[in-house]
Amino acid sequence: MLFVSTIINYTGIAASQIIENIKNGDKQLKEKFIEDYIPFILKVVSGFNSKIVDLKSSDEYSIGLMAFDEAITKFDNNKSKAFTKFAEMVIKRRIIDYFRNTSSISKNEIPLSYFDNSSESKLEEMFSTSDVGYDTDRYEFIYELKDFSKQLESFGLSIVDLPKYVPKHKDSKQMCMSIAKKIIENKNIYQKLKTKKYINMKELTKLIDVHPKTVERNRAFIICLCVILDSDYDNFKAYLNKLF
Repeated sequence: MLFVSTIINYTGIAASQIIENIKNGDKQLKEKFIEDYIPFILKVVSGFNSKIVDLKSSDEYSIGLMAFDEAITKFDNNKSKAFTKFAEMVIKRRIIDYFRNTSSISKNEIPLSYFDNSSESKLEEMFSTSDVGYDTDRYEFIYELKDFSKQLESFGLSIVDLPKYVPKHKDSKQMCMSIAKKIIENKNIYQKLKTKKYINMKELTKLIDVHPKTVERNRAFIICLCVILDSDYDNFKAYLNKLF
């Protein structure tokens, strides 16, 4: 419960001010801030390997702590208001760097069994044989698949069905992208999508000139677009560029 209450206190302007105070030399505040965010750090780190029994004794956790400290130092309130999102990105990047630098396996031979999800293996095969430019580090790519898969599952969608969700016609794809951007831009609609898992059609129809049935027919793809647009999935964003 301590974590929940402190996170509430650390959101928005309050979080920015706390980080500013830390940067000004308040070491005690920094120690408390990091301690309160340990559950958050553990959650991000566990996404890479849920099989670790004692996560706090792992290298990944140590890297997560250092990355969180780095996020505090580098956070710029003028560029972003969401510290937790920024910190999560930094932690992910540093752990990916760790895997890249310490693995004795070639980056083109990293076993998918490490991520323990056959559905991601199928989708990776689709990407690797397509023309989306599969030339990125596989640790980062596979982690995106794993994280994206979890996001879609919360909406009752499956990542292996992603090709089925994509409309065949270019104008339909562009329409869905336009709708997804409108949803992202509207805090009320997007918040309900994330928490309630539904698209508020009454509010959305005020912003777009599209029949509700058309939106519902393309619901899965629109949700996929919303998740990707509001993420740091560089590989999936590159994939979208190919679609459009």
